[in-house]
Amino acid sequence: MSPLAALAVAKLRALGHALAAVRRESRLKVAVVAGAAVALWAGFLFGARAVFRLVDSFGVELLGSRGVSLVELLLPRLLSVFALLLFVMLIASSALLAFSSLYRSREVAHLLTTPLPLPDLFTARLAEVTFMSSWSSAYVGSPVLLAYGLERHAPLDFYLVAAAGFVPFVLIAAALGAAVALLAARTLPRLPRGLLPAALAAAGALAFLFFRLKLADPSFRDTVDLGLLVNLAGQAEASFLPSHWLTAAVVGAAAGARGEALFFVLVLLANAALVALVAAALAGRLFYPGWGDLVGRGGSRARRRAGGRRGRLGAALRGPLAQLALKDVRVFLRDPAQWSQVLIFFGVLAVYVATMRTGPRGLPTAFWQNWITLLNTLACLLVLATLTTRFVFPLVSLEGRRFWLLGLAPLPVRALVRQKFLLSLAASAAVTLALALLSGFRLGLAPVPLLATLGVVAAASVALSGLAVGLGSLYPDFGSDDPAKIVSGLGGTLTFIVSLAYVLVVAAAQTAVLRAHHVALRSAGAAGPALRVALLAAGLVALLTAAATILPLRAGIRHLERSEF
Repeated sequence: MSPLAALAVAKLRALGHALAAVRRESRLKVAVVAGAAVALWAGFLFGARAVFRLVDSFGVELLGSRGVSLVELLLPRLLSVFALLLFVMLIASSALLAFSSLYRSREVAHLLTTPLPLPDLFTARLAEVTFMSSWSSAYVGSPVLLAYGLERHAPLDFYLVAAAGFVPFVLIAAALGAAVALLAARTLPRLPRGLLPAALAAAGALAFLFFRLKLADPSFRDTVDLGLLVNLAGQAEASFLPSHWLTAAVVGAAAGARGEALFFVLVLLANAALVALVAAALAGRLFYPGWGDLVGRGGSRARRRAGGRRGRLGAALRGPLAQLALKDVRVFLRDPAQWSQVLIFFGVLAVYVATMRTGPRGLPTAFWQNWITLLNTLACLLVLATLTTRFVFPLVSLEGRRFWLLGLAPLPVRALVRQKFLLSLAASAAVTLALALLSGFRLGLAPVPLLATLGVVAAASVALSGLAVGLGSLYPDFGSDDPAKIVSGLGGTLTFIVSLAYVLVVAAAQTAVLRAHHVALRSAGAAGPALRVALLAAGLVALLTAAATILPLRAGIRHLERSEF
């Protein structure tokens, strides 16, 4: 058996053991997670079909003919834009995952001591990165493509081409992301001490100025101009982009052009093989020096430089809980694969909020403000639910097999769980409340909508932190030191589903408050009903937040106190 085949067999056996472990889980939990995943996928499917039908009906009124489908006219361009954005996001996520998988994994340190060829090691890691970075895109994108095929009555070839083209498309992005990780690991540790922060600050300032000048076009303040969208779609359809190849294959298959669809699928396959080979050759030259800089000499220099600062900071923080919080912050900051994801998610939101414009002329100001406020809050809370599941849920599990040492210390388990909760709450509330205040300032919100938004965001910070810490304590995995693997279990999936359900409920409560306030502004006699709606919504959010915070924390504390480590 070849070394690469041996690695594949080992991964398949590990996957088999993970699936076998599912049988030992509670049947109720497995049923809830599976049912929620299927229901969410079905919701995407029905929602996409409804949107396509709505666009078609709007096109009949706009074009005055049923023989021309607006979906067929717009979707190829919109799909090109979506595929390009997805391609860029896949490169970024693959770079982060490749860096963590190649340079932060203890398994790699062990494999480097074996006579395993480096190309085989890189190929195995590339396959793992490709799967980890693409499964969520496939989960969300498959119902949209299925809905389009059903609405257009596409042949069976359409679905086969969509699946066959997606795999090399993702592989190209993963290989490019891995190449970026290799170059970063080789280059960044050798930069002067203050050059990297200065470069990041300069890049952030340039990006802010670019978005500020680009999006502040006065024509968009007064009218709904589609020129920018058409221009962006034309740029996304450049013939050298993999996103264009995937779009052309899918659209050609839907139209029955089998030859064109097959041609672009073969183009994707050929370029995926080429990019993977180039990335493997790059790994042969850069991996060992980069790994040595990060694990060996570079790490020693970083520890020596930061030792004095950390010692002074540790001395300033008194008490075991403060020291545990400092340890969690240090572990988080040491892993670029973690803090960079938070920076990307909230950085994009911050740039969007900072460059927000007033609404188009012709729409009521209150109507526009309510809708944008609701969408901003929903986007912020969805990002927060994703990040608390990804980073807060594994906090207890990352204590690892050394958790029994904490049990011997004069520190109750209740205090340890409370420390994780307060740390998550402080971090999440600081960012989300700042974004909510900035959004309200940019929109010029009245006091009632602003208070409703801040209240929902604050309550969600408490509830999502309690859910992540509580369920992370209830379903810990002390045998793994990889946060991504800890989150991929049933406990992490359950945490995300419950967090998503909570976000939808509180967003509905905020919608009711904003709608009642809008009606009260237009009608003098609606102030009393609006106040009652606000009180009912506040009571519902408070009750739901208390349940989502207290119940998981109590269950997690009880589980840890009864467990033996």
